[in-house]
Amino acid sequence: MDSQKQQELTDLINLLLDDHLSDSQRDRLTELLRDDRDAQQLYAEYCQAHAMLAWEHGVLPEVDFDPMLSEQLPTEQNTNRLQALRWWQRFALAASVLCMLTLGSSVYLALRQQATVVQVEPSTPDVPDAIQPPRVPWTERTIFATFVTGRGARLFAEDLPTNLRQGDSLRSGHYRLSDGFAEVKFRNNVEVLIESPADFEIVSDMKMIMHRGRLSASVSPEGIGFSVETPSIDLTDFGTEFAVDVLPNQTSEVHVFSGEVKVAPKLAPVDQERVQLNANQATRVLGTSGIPEGIDIAMDRFFRHLNETPEGDEAYQQLIDKLNPVSLYRMAPSVDGVILADQGPNQSDGILLADHMINPPFKPGRIGSSLYLEGPYAGAYAKVPRYVPVEKGAITVCAWVKANSRPRWAAIAKHWSIEFDENNNPYGIGGQFHFGLHDYTGDLEVQVRDKDANVIKLREYQPLPLGQWQHVAFVADGQNVRLYRNAFEVASARCDGLATNGPPSMAIGAKLSHDCSQPDDRNPGYWHGRIDELAIFDRALTPDELSQLFENVPAVAPTK
Repeated sequence: MDSQKQQELTDLINLLLDDHLSDSQRDRLTELLRDDRDAQQLYAEYCQAHAMLAWEHGVLPEVDFDPMLSEQLPTEQNTNRLQALRWWQRFALAASVLCMLTLGSSVYLALRQQATVVQVEPSTPDVPDAIQPPRVPWTERTIFATFVTGRGARLFAEDLPTNLRQGDSLRSGHYRLSDGFAEVKFRNNVEVLIESPADFEIVSDMKMIMHRGRLSASVSPEGIGFSVETPSIDLTDFGTEFAVDVLPNQTSEVHVFSGEVKVAPKLAPVDQERVQLNANQATRVLGTSGIPEGIDIAMDRFFRHLNETPEGDEAYQQLIDKLNPVSLYRMAPSVDGVILADQGPNQSDGILLADHMINPPFKPGRIGSSLYLEGPYAGAYAKVPRYVPVEKGAITVCAWVKANSRPRWAAIAKHWSIEFDENNNPYGIGGQFHFGLHDYTGDLEVQVRDKDANVIKLREYQPLPLGQWQHVAFVADGQNVRLYRNAFEVASARCDGLATNGPPSMAIGAKLSHDCSQPDDRNPGYWHGRIDELAIFDRALTPDELSQLFENVPAVAPTK
């Protein structure tokens, strides 16, 4: 097994360990293992040292392992015993085994080198092998760009002790963006927006090397010919706007929004022509293949601006401002990456709790940007610590949502601390509304407490469509409560006034525990997908006003 295959195999096993292995990557792992005893030996060593890996993900039943190796693979008995471990033990074991894997891999490589004289440089999880320590001091290197602005950005140059700040000059060399977004502007006015986690190099004002991560670029006329190199491609721009995504297995994707780029797979034959991509085209090149694959462009996958309001979105923003919500969460990434700003008069800012998400919890929204949450997998959400209950007896809550899946009791926004006894009578601290999806069925639902603390429940009774932007709202006018989707009333009931008590906090994308210290243990209600333009009004919006909010938006761009 050569070093390239071994590296690819190791990367795929680590993805499997992290539960980030896609179907295509799983197929590729299967292909690498099939009929290759050395590869199976390495996989078996991983499984033997990390029984958790096998417990969580199985042992790839698609592969017929060598009978001698089968003894090293975990048995069902072992698996059952492991299942008795509690949650915290799993992670403790995983951390320990990661160290064992690193040590075991080093020993294995050393043994292999004795027999095959294959040279494999040691690596760390964060520093790509191709990156070498700088040979020229920071102050002696050429300035090619400026760190213009960031959102929750932690940007480091390899030989500087502290992170860079907005306005700092960027010189040639290697950089790492560990959190947030960073907008870089080159001297030739080429603008590049980078999303964490990312490792990249600035070679000149005409070239970047992207080792890992995601960028979008807008190339100025004087920057025509700007190039981006990745582990699997060389890209040359011819005056355009494009995005590049470099995955952990060194697969690269290129998406072109305007203009033209040419892409040369590194493993392609020398005489093979470069791939020409024009507007609304995209391609993928695997780290182990020289054959480009045509894919659909993902218009709403990449952030392309941090400071600008996209053209066409201003009308919606002006309309909702005119309707005067008491709380408005536009879901724009803040400078520190933690605060979720309330732009209404209540100024009840939220706090993002997304430590387990790898990428920043933001994506392009229906209007501008949106809050993106990964559901139960990451357990991310936002908490509004000082929610101000509406006290005028009427309320409207509306938002744009785009769901990826329908986790149980998925929450859009909930100010709620209510349970029901065996006779279905409510009890608890109280709250004003419980707005999200219903239980496992995933249909839009709302629960509202009236002035006498009675709970009124409404449901749509058909699952919320996935992968599509939907405008959702409920309106309680003091006499009735109505549920809307895309400005169409789907349910209504009597509701006499509105309760004003409840917990001190509201959650976005989750339901809080009674003390509001964490998501509810039994039904955390994690949202999976995007939430945008969440607005709370202290009055009942009319059907006509809801229709204006639904209709006064730009056309939906193609999505992936």
